[in-house]
Amino acid sequence: THVCGILAGNGKLSDTKYRGIAPQCSILCGKVLDEKGAGSLRNLLMGLEWTTEMMKIYPVRILNISIEIEQTAALKPDEVALLHKYLEYFWSSNVMIVAAAGNKGPEPMSISPISESVECICVGCNDGDYVGAGGRTCAAYSARGPANVYDVNPAKGNPLKKPDIVAPGTDIVSCCNRVYGRNNRWRQPYIAKSGTSMATPIVSGALALCLQKYPQITNTQLKRVLLSSSRDLGQNWNVQGAGMLQIDKMLENINKKYI
Repeated sequence: THVCGILAGNGKLSDTKYRGIAPQCSILCGKVLDEKGAGSLRNLLMGLEWTTEMMKIYPVRILNISIEIEQTAALKPDEVALLHKYLEYFWSSNVMIVAAAGNKGPEPMSISPISESVECICVGCNDGDYVGAGGRTCAAYSARGPANVYDVNPAKGNPLKKPDIVAPGTDIVSCCNRVYGRNNRWRQPYIAKSGTSMATPIVSGALALCLQKYPQITNTQLKRVLLSSSRDLGQNWNVQGAGMLQIDKMLENINKKYI
């Protein structure tokens, strides 16, 4: 609910104050986590299979994955291989894949196995020195690169540079799934949460705005514009990627370069 609100909420119960990034986009919502937020790579793979079926019916252009999986030896190699096959399929189908970097920083090579793939836009978070309710800046806990996978050949020792980009992730206010109404008044319609899972739909919303205005653009062009339009924060790539998301610059640069 919270992620969907960040991406596409209309802000009705706040007089549009807490409206999402792309409030007019359409959402296909797949649930792969339980009521406690726990899940598994196997559940995610089932969700990705469901997504491929939905693509036969709906014109899916963006896949937002606001969950993380830890880098552990317990991951089954065959499931990891299948994950990458799915991601390759989505990318080849002109679908942008936007995934959370994870919240296991500041340890190096702590990127979630989901978002470390070359096909994914790996999203970290950065709010400067702002400390949220959790007592930490998201720049401290946002997962660090490089990735554990390689862009060409592991023998060459060239791990992928990750994350790709950062966006705000601390105290992001959005829809609460415990909202209830009484006497025509709504209680607790919004809640603030923090993490790279909150930063991810902000990036997905930015991409949706670009595709709404320029639907003919390819995912390769859109990724290039996304990264080249970011603002350099002066930090190492393993922390900030290309830099901070800038939606206005994205729309301006798309118009200059591709339209």
